[in-house]
Amino acid sequence: MELLGGGTVTPVVRVGATVRRATGPWSPSVHALLRHLAHAGFDGAPLFLGIDEQGREILSYIDGEVTAAGAPAGLHDDAALAGAARLVRRLHDATAGFDATGCGSWQVQVGAPVAGPVICHNELGPHNTVYRGGRPVAFINWDFAAPAPREWNIAYALWRFVPLYDDDQCAALGWPAWPRGPRIAKFLDAYGLRARGHLLDVLQRRQRAVADTIAAKADEGDDAYRRLVAEGRLTEIAANIEYAARSCNEWARFLK
Repeated sequence: MELLGGGTVTPVVRVGATVRRATGPWSPSVHALLRHLAHAGFDGAPLFLGIDEQGREILSYIDGEVTAAGAPAGLHDDAALAGAARLVRRLHDATAGFDATGCGSWQVQVGAPVAGPVICHNELGPHNTVYRGGRPVAFINWDFAAPAPREWNIAYALWRFVPLYDDDQCAALGWPAWPRGPRIAKFLDAYGLRARGHLLDVLQRRQRAVADTIAAKADEGDDAYRRLVAEGRLTEIAANIEYAARSCNEWARFLK
């Protein structure tokens, strides 16, 4: 058994060619989604294989490299960025035909939409992406998947893949401080999003939803989220929100 990296909340272990994760009330909906994606031919997600004797979900192991958010290790050049955008588009298109009406609960973040034309992963970033040869091939850690508009997912992906951190945070995390505007445009062009003028507003709503969710779950006594608070995650997100507000005029011209 091998403890795997990737997610920040749920422990993940590898057992042979499978991955085992704890389940929650949302898991049956996620499992239905993963079955749909496999049936639709989308190969950028693990296969749901059942439940083990400990009550954990069994998923297929996807071979490749998963990097922490703070260790890009040369995996995230412009070609990788565009590849991530195309993988997000394929995901959205594959979920557009998914009938979520028969599903039970989803794990919805505080302030997030509760409906939409696609199913969003909701935590898309390098830390939840499998890379091979420096290119993204799959997304993992689907616990927060839920129906929402495409832009809700895209805004989060911009935040994490561009990334939309200030120069000091980029340096601390090992990211080159690329000009953000051109990379925003490159991601959106690769995705094929035409109506993009409102994305900066969605971005800040998206960031606040993450902060509010962490704070709420920590207040409820969830140890994993208390750890995130203790590690300074809320302070980090507040700095990201302030940086986006400060930079919105500069980035807006790349949304046209």
